Amino acid sequence: MISTSMRNPLLEVDCVLLTGIICLLPLVSSVSCVLLSILLHFDEVTKSHCRVPNYLPSISAATGDYSPEKYIWRIGIAYHSFMRLIVVILEHRILHNRIIGTPSTWFVWMTRIKSLLLVVENFALLMLTYVSSDDNYSVHEKSFILFMVAGMIHMLLSCFLRYKSSKSPKSHEETKSFRRKVTLVGVNYGSFALAVYFFFRHNWYCESGVYSLFAFCEYIVVISNILFHCTIVDDLKGFKLLIGHPVPPTATKYN
Repeated sequence: MISTSMRNPLLEVDCVLLTGIICLLPLVSSVSCVLLSILLHFDEVTKSHCRVPNYLPSISAATGDYSPEKYIWRIGIAYHSFMRLIVVILEHRILHNRIIGTPSTWFVWMTRIKSLLLVVENFALLMLTYVSSDDNYSVHEKSFILFMVAGMIHMLLSCFLRYKSSKSPKSHEETKSFRRKVTLVGVNYGSFALAVYFFFRHNWYCESGVYSLFAFCEYIVVISNILFHCTIVDDLKGFKLLIGHPVPPTATKYN
């Protein structure tokens, strides 16, 4: 029997705790920025070119234009994006481990595309965080579009691969996890469609409060995206991330 172990790891982190921290960083940062912008810079963050009353700031206005909000957001996303690369690797390995036997070629390529989309989404998030709409509107706009496209395709592809790799019959926990993912995809897609509608309606008709409806839908888009990424905890229960010196594989006597 061949075994590999790690003697006296320097660091041992529960994967569920790690994932929780990764998800909480953008959630806490965004909520803090929205609340602070309303308290400290209400008139500035709710104004628009239409000059009609609005009551909620957009995510971009709340996180990119004023202090201390923009620094809270940038620090939170910097730590989040770095640690999120760990999640990319974990999700990739989890999907492969769900397949019994040798995975098909199409499945291998789809998981690679899914992982690539996660990296692209992460990169786009960094771009739209550090290049505000005031700094360079074109870059900020394109980064936001790239973030949304990569994120929405990734969520849909993730559900598809989860369904294809599920064991039959599915356990109660697996069914709940899959339904949770599908529900969050539906909420994300629906709120994004409403956000687009309210955005253009505001620009076309300049109605009072419509931009606030856009901002609220934008909040739901962001929160549903974060919660979707949090669903990986369903697969990480009991797992730990270890850092230390591995013990070379050695032959041990059979029991």
